[in-house]
Amino acid sequence: MANFILFTEYPYLGILLGLLSACQENKMDGFDSNGAVYFQTNPSDWNNLADSVLYSFAGKDVTEKTLNLQVNLMGEAVGYDRKFRLVVDQEKTTAKAGVHYRTLEDFYILPKDAYSVQIPVILLRGDALMEKEILQLTLKLEASDDLQPGLTQRIVTRILVTDMYMKPAYWERLWMWGDYSVKKHSLLLELFEVDFPETVDEYYDDYYLWSARANMISQYVEENYPVLDENNQPIEPWFES
Repeated sequence: MANFILFTEYPYLGILLGLLSACQENKMDGFDSNGAVYFQTNPSDWNNLADSVLYSFAGKDVTEKTLNLQVNLMGEAVGYDRKFRLVVDQEKTTAKAGVHYRTLEDFYILPKDAYSVQIPVILLRGDALMEKEILQLTLKLEASDDLQPGLTQRIVTRILVTDMYMKPAYWERLWMWGDYSVKKHSLLLELFEVDFPETVDEYYDDYYLWSARANMISQYVEENYPVLDENNQPIEPWFES
């Protein structure tokens, strides 16, 4: 089963979430010893087979966001720049160029002596549709004169973009936050101008700081009771120190 990573504007929220998709063998047919390229969607963990990235504009005062996708080399680095192709799979894309993302370049460059490169993809806060749906931008690596597509499981990646709040996948491990609600999530952004970290490990690196934030938001809810959630129900104070 494939995974995806969730990103937001603040030092944050790229959360591993499950998506239904078929798993393939991690192989490449007819490998060209001159070199091939593939995506590493989670730059910090090569073994993580995440094939999608989710970004939410919700709660942020921005109109665009640059996501950097890591592309790795299979084979030996060489002493000159090489081109590779990154294209949009239109049949599997619901986002619109110029509305939800900036048009891609015809070619991208793997610099000389490099084994990886970061490719910027600019997402746009395009229209009201993003407030109702998660739009998909599917990208795939194609052959160029210099480089071939690499590992079959890693030559396609999806960027999912929305303007809706997204529950962190590790929320159930955050006992000090109580039940999830969009309103509670938005209070974190409104009061502290931060969002949840990209991974649960990053969260626990600042465990005491996050516990303090949970406590303060719970106190805010108690002092301003009733604070209503997205279902018009009061949020009950939840934190016990």
